Amino acid sequence: ERPMTTKHRAYALTEMLIIIAALVVVMALSAKPLRMMMTEIPRSGRIYQTQNTTAKVMKQLKDDIEKSRRIVDLQDNLLTLEHQDGRIRYTFSDGQISRQVSGNDSESTWTLPHVKMNTLLWENDDGPYAVEITTWNQQTGTGRQQIRLKQSFVYFQKGFNQR
Repeated sequence: ERPMTTKHRAYALTEMLIIIAALVVVMALSAKPLRMMMTEIPRSGRIYQTQNTTAKVMKQLKDDIEKSRRIVDLQDNLLTLEHQDGRIRYTFSDGQISRQVSGNDSESTWTLPHVKMNTLLWENDDGPYAVEITTWNQQTGTGRQQIRLKQSFVYFQKGFNQR
């Protein structure tokens, strides 16, 4: 009787070197997209959350401006509105907006990471009638500054058209 032999083929050294080289090429090609995906997805989530908070703050500001008796002033990133309940003051700085009502000790502060702002007061002969606010998200990524979601809001005081 003949002993049973199995035909078990092994890889030669040359074949193994070719397979390893191919794996290195595949890993090198997929490393950068994989790294970008791992950093961009969480960053995009944070930007989305910041954008939602910015939208809520802008809605509050819009309501206050529309309900105000008059826009008093906008100087040094401090907006003052004359409201039926007293004066409302908004303080704008990069990354933060604060709202304070006179006669009320409470102050609302919204933190907006990486959000930059510009404010502008629209005036005519009768005085201020609107506020323009431009916001954008500015982050440093991959060695350069990236500006995203730049938007401008213009809020008019109610009754402006009746002047």
